[in-house]
Amino acid sequence: MKMEEMKAQSFDQVSLGEWKKTAEASLKGKSLDKLHTETYEQLTLQPLYLKADLEHVEEEQFPGVPAYTRGFYKGGYVEQPLKTAHRLKAYSATDLQAKLSAAIEAGQDALSFSIEEQARMTFLECSELLASPYPLYINTKAHFLALSAFLLKADVAELQGVVGTDLLSHFATKGLVPDEQALALHVEALTEMKQRYPKVKTIVIDTVPYHLAGANAIQEIAIALSEAVFYIEYLKGKGWTPLEAVQLFSFHFAIGSQFFMEVAKLRAFRKLWTALCESYEIEGEAVKVTIGAETSEFTLSKLDRHVNILRTGSEAFAAMLGGVEYLQVTPFDQFNGTTSALAERVAKNIPLILQSESHLTKVVDPAGGSYFIEFLTNELAQAAWEKFLQIEESGGLLSVLKAGTLQQELAKVLEQRIVDLAVRKKSMIGTNIYADLNETFFSEYEGMEVLLADRPVSSHKELLNQVSEERTLAELHVRDSGEPVIPVKSQRLAEPFEQLRERAVGIQASGKTIQAGLICLGKLKDFKPRADYVTGVLSTGGISVKVSDECHSVEEALQFVQKTQFPYYCICGKDEAYTEFGPNLMAELKQGQLAIQVDLAGKLPEREQAEWLAAGLDGYVFAGQNLLDKLSSLLALWEGGATHE
Repeated sequence: MKMEEMKAQSFDQVSLGEWKKTAEASLKGKSLDKLHTETYEQLTLQPLYLKADLEHVEEEQFPGVPAYTRGFYKGGYVEQPLKTAHRLKAYSATDLQAKLSAAIEAGQDALSFSIEEQARMTFLECSELLASPYPLYINTKAHFLALSAFLLKADVAELQGVVGTDLLSHFATKGLVPDEQALALHVEALTEMKQRYPKVKTIVIDTVPYHLAGANAIQEIAIALSEAVFYIEYLKGKGWTPLEAVQLFSFHFAIGSQFFMEVAKLRAFRKLWTALCESYEIEGEAVKVTIGAETSEFTLSKLDRHVNILRTGSEAFAAMLGGVEYLQVTPFDQFNGTTSALAERVAKNIPLILQSESHLTKVVDPAGGSYFIEFLTNELAQAAWEKFLQIEESGGLLSVLKAGTLQQELAKVLEQRIVDLAVRKKSMIGTNIYADLNETFFSEYEGMEVLLADRPVSSHKELLNQVSEERTLAELHVRDSGEPVIPVKSQRLAEPFEQLRERAVGIQASGKTIQAGLICLGKLKDFKPRADYVTGVLSTGGISVKVSDECHSVEEALQFVQKTQFPYYCICGKDEAYTEFGPNLMAELKQGQLAIQVDLAGKLPEREQAEWLAAGLDGYVFAGQNLLDKLSSLLALWEGGATHE
């Protein structure tokens, strides 16, 4: 075939009916509903999206025009460049300065660091560090009042970027909502910073704590909008206009593992933010609020930590498709102790690769026009707006935090996420599937403990007067004052499985070997699928296995048990082998071996279960089982005191 003929070739047109017919045939008669996916947002994802799905969706043809779903700027990142703001980790100002210089030389273009690790930074060190021509991106959290006092006292000509905190989310993690004293101090600092550094965003509406508590995309967007309303209304009461308040806003999101949902989350947020601004008669450039993002800590695992590179890479990709202005990538070994130089380098390079090698910044809104993403964005926006209105009708974010209803809703979603991981409805490589028993993982490194002053002050000016060259951020820390509420607790999804592995390490440290026996019935090809499955399940709890030879008789199975003397065994084979060996196998195994626990791989038909259980069967290992509960009970066998070598 000649080149011109090849170019003229095309696929035949296929109707939706033909596609459905072919799809159902591949499902062997099952309904297409099997291909629909329910999300944590209680949205249903279809297997295929067509132009017809957008008939009732109001599409935006261009970026840079309201409602800004496709981005705030017509030229995308060409007009408003992405700022890589890797959060530098250092425990001294000198080390931080050296790391900053190296990072800028390597391509980073915004200064960001973990403020908690710099609590020993003095006023003099802070003044030298922040006198930088690069934009800042610092979530000050507990240190906003102290750091703002440093900045106001410092001889810094001009600052730009983000140096702020979210009083609501920060207090919520501590189990508080701010009282009038805390809010008044905060507003005083905001006012002074606004007058001195008008280009600095000092109100960071940070949804990360809610994300780490399990929030879905709908809840994150609704909370962000509700927090914005709270700050606007509170500042209005202090004489500010809505426009003056919004000009200080910066929104910060965590980007999770559900790729398309996260892209849609950022697009839907811009759409709803524009609608909220319209209600306050804010328009034009003021609507183009700063949006930053970090890759999610919720999705990271200590186990098989290099898989975290794939997770953070995908999340950073989604963040850029969603159009964030600032991007932070979490190092892959963040929770394995002291972060390695390799992890820091990879985290800094991921955004650079996406920019310079994948050329994501050269295309304006790459996600635009995707039937799936456009439809999902619209669905998400509608649901998030309804949730936002529900929060406001309940009295606003402070009210739902005080009532505990928001915390309960977040806990419910978190529980479902953990259950899905436990039953393997969702997979985390190296954590709940394909675990590596030989890897070494470390406990979380707490860093340098710094005692905070917990200083009571009546005004921010009083704090300013206490600044001196050698005073540190920790020494100027102001006491939190607020009303107690149920805390918004952060958790990583992998933690329950990590805790199982840590239990196993603790048992081994006491001199015990954690090993189970697999009693394999019949030929290798018959028992291997279930034996492999059980091996994989047990490995996620830190339990290794010894596989028997082919057992063709009860006697051979007994010999294996007598030789190994483990506290736990699992019988593996085909259903036909279970029928052939029958409950007699179970009775013989338990005779004189009352201390052992014996399970069966798979599940017996109900008519056969009673006989096996009567003969001494303890339980099953099967697909869809809650592995956290099962593995926890199994580890207790070795914690009970017996040593099995």
